[in-house]
Amino acid sequence: MHLLAEVEVGHLFEVVWASLLAGVLVTVTFSFVVLGGARSTEARRTGRGPAATVYATLAALAFVAFAASVVFAVQIMLSK
Repeated sequence: MHLLAEVEVGHLFEVVWASLLAGVLVTVTFSFVVLGGARSTEARRTGRGPAATVYATLAALAFVAFAASVVFAVQIMLSK
């Protein structure tokens, strides 16, 4: 017995663009976590306290966005 899956091309394109967008957004948010953390450490080491605080805040906000996107992705996967 052969079962052939009927797949709509529109749904395939939706999956492709959504996964590309999600991959780029997750990568960018985590890159800002790394950038903010590194720059914060460098600024603190050179005695630039206010800049260190700004970069640490950037890293923290980017981490919150990154974590939220991971939680959202897991929630989507578990609901399907």
